[in-house]
Amino acid sequence: MKNQEDAVATPVPDPIINPPRPQVLVQPHFPEIGSEMQSVSLAETQPKIQLEKQSKKENIMQQEAPIEYPAVAADLEPPKLLLDPPKTITLFRFPIIDWDYRWQRPQHICQQFARHGYRVFYFSIETMALGRHDATYADIYSALQIQEAEKNVWRVKLCSYQSLNAYRDKIHHPLDKQYMKWSIDALKQKFNIRQTASIVDLPFWSMLVFDFDDNKVIYDCMDEHGDFSNPSEELLALEPDLMKRADAVVASSDILYQKARSLNLSVHLIRNAGELEHFSAKPTYTPIDIAKVHKPIIGYIGAIADWFDMELMHELAKNNPAWNFVLIGDTYYSDTSNIEKLHNVFILGEKQYQELPAYLHAFDVCLIPFQIKPLTLATNPVKVYEYLSAGKPVVSTPLPELASMSEYVSTAKGAQEFEEAIARALQERYQEQTGVIEKRRQFAAQNTWEHRYREFHSVIYSVLYPKISIIIVTHNHWELTERCLDSLLQHTDYPRFEIVVVDNASTDETPNHLLDLNNPNIKTILLSENEGFAGGNNIGVLNATGDYIVLLNNDTIVSREWLPRLLRPFKTDPQIAAVGPMSNHVGNDQKLDFFIGDEFRGANEKWLEQFYELYDKRIRYSEMLGFFCVAIKREVIQSIGPLDKKFGCGMFEDDDYCLRMRLADYKLAIAEDAFVYHQGSATFSQWDEERKNSLFQHNQAYFESKWNTAWTPPKMPLSLFLNIADPDEIAKIAAASNQTVIYASCPDDWQYPKEEWQQMLLQICNDETLVIARVGNYLGTPIHGIRKMGPNLYLTDNEMLVQKIPFKYIYNFRDIEPGGELIGHERRLLAGV
Repeated sequence: MKNQEDAVATPVPDPIINPPRPQVLVQPHFPEIGSEMQSVSLAETQPKIQLEKQSKKENIMQQEAPIEYPAVAADLEPPKLLLDPPKTITLFRFPIIDWDYRWQRPQHICQQFARHGYRVFYFSIETMALGRHDATYADIYSALQIQEAEKNVWRVKLCSYQSLNAYRDKIHHPLDKQYMKWSIDALKQKFNIRQTASIVDLPFWSMLVFDFDDNKVIYDCMDEHGDFSNPSEELLALEPDLMKRADAVVASSDILYQKARSLNLSVHLIRNAGELEHFSAKPTYTPIDIAKVHKPIIGYIGAIADWFDMELMHELAKNNPAWNFVLIGDTYYSDTSNIEKLHNVFILGEKQYQELPAYLHAFDVCLIPFQIKPLTLATNPVKVYEYLSAGKPVVSTPLPELASMSEYVSTAKGAQEFEEAIARALQERYQEQTGVIEKRRQFAAQNTWEHRYREFHSVIYSVLYPKISIIIVTHNHWELTERCLDSLLQHTDYPRFEIVVVDNASTDETPNHLLDLNNPNIKTILLSENEGFAGGNNIGVLNATGDYIVLLNNDTIVSREWLPRLLRPFKTDPQIAAVGPMSNHVGNDQKLDFFIGDEFRGANEKWLEQFYELYDKRIRYSEMLGFFCVAIKREVIQSIGPLDKKFGCGMFEDDDYCLRMRLADYKLAIAEDAFVYHQGSATFSQWDEERKNSLFQHNQAYFESKWNTAWTPPKMPLSLFLNIADPDEIAKIAAASNQTVIYASCPDDWQYPKEEWQQMLLQICNDETLVIARVGNYLGTPIHGIRKMGPNLYLTDNEMLVQKIPFKYIYNFRDIEPGGELIGHERRLLAGV
């Protein structure tokens, strides 16, 4: 049942990290109901409003202005500039090529993020082998290689047990993975990194990136990797899983886009681009090795690999001795012996990126002579944007990605068509073609890496980190509101969120304290009349700008990681409309059977750590969610309308709204690894029983009349032995579980950090087992009866309660136990019953 509670004070902002910003008064937003919430009249949503106060909003790029960053480690040159931590994102690039290799999409995108104030860490495709079985985290911390490549960009070589290459190898040895993960942990510690977005280029990295905390994964699919000669089959087999598990997939061509769509719901087409300023400016010099090459020059810049059509190039050069062909790029062991015999072919090798414009502007016509194969069919060539930036005519094999560029690029099949297209292009030298050249440059100007950065940025911020609006309705009880807001500002480590506080005509100091808040993420609306729980939240929703709405009671205290965990289920099933967390106080099966914490700090940190471990990533569907804390998709609210104000102060509006969502064919889910402390009934606790019962009966009657059905009480906590003390009944329940039932005799105290026996006990727990362990105290809190600690783990302080259970196995984890013994360092299995 719902109740409306109150709001919290903001800590003094750090003068560097989070400088206070001026506040402005704005009018509350009441959009046309026809476009937002169709099941309530406009008059019903517009109560009298005293004042709305909102911290001045700044756009994301302004909030990410770099700040000075102090030295962090003696072995590392201190970084110069950072985003303003802790609520911005650091970019990790797990690439397909090294930073200093040919300048391509990975480096360009990273450079753009760095120029816009992001910290970027670019990893080497080779790891650094330590060759030690006994390396510690401290060893990894010291050995980790980090070099500043340019402003806001650092190159990193991860440590591993043995040398690994992202093209050839797979992470098999457990020490390889351990050392690589420690490398990431050390990097995050050195640079105070929290939220990360990892752009992954090769399947190799998928064996690592999904294990990171506070990390989103984008697979940047740029090539049909199977058509390259160097990736191993073992690594190629990892790509489908990478596509499925990634938070988003970005494809550089339509063919790759269509391929990814069958495996991931979030796929985005972001083609390649060019650096206009670099290639459009005409150089002041001509390189020596091309200066004496006579015109006309037909040129190519790029890899001369197994997809390069060497036969076509040989035929073109042989048939047209008056044309000179200049090829710039690494030959990658290609057989160039035949074309090297021709006097009009010049293979100049790989050139630095800075040198390329000087060569390009010496060309009269530019070529893309690729073979037609899966690799090239899926290619969106970077070089075409670079050629067009210089205004040059381009002749290419008919690649699918060039079909939309027919106004700027000529395509040809075979030597004869290539010759005809080249001849037409050469006529530009003798005709006034400034208009055509300018059109090419204009096209290139619309397809720069700055444009592609914006598209990537949109994916990260709109898809990976949709904006969250947290709505808190208050009515008196400032101390609760203050506590709630403090916990939100401390533990909401998320890049895009706002807090909308709607005060329901409080008569205590709450309005004054809310007006004193000075935080850019908090918007306050003060009402002159109490609109009730539903009405207050409806006003908050109308003034919220998030993609997801979180309704949060003000008598709650959130814990670290609460929001990412609460949002995670939405990614697993598009039909999920709303998600709720677990809690210590809620009137349905979201309530935990055992909890350690208090009303001042919420969850005990040690308890929370083990709770997260036991329930990690567990999700289950439900018919009912408590609205003390619930995340709802904005589109769902727009579809089915606002909360029903007729429920008044509270009670049954959550039952009503959950039923409405289910009738609209949406699903409700519980994030079992998310926890929010709830004090409960802060407003109703001031009422006498008669008044509370009267409201309950009134709202129940309204609910049943509205839906023409009897109200069914919510499910109780999901504990098999809840409030049961009869050994015979306990035995029946255990037998009916259809699991392997195991008993473990353990030391009296469950400790933190975990001891060896705790690790061993947790290894027994899985979905096929029901483990009951005798433990006297859990983190210093006495166990009474049989209490559920995890999905398949129950603790009891009373062996008599379980004496009738026919256990399949009985373990002894005590050093000395009557009837058992310790053999060496192994605990003996005492009985198989």
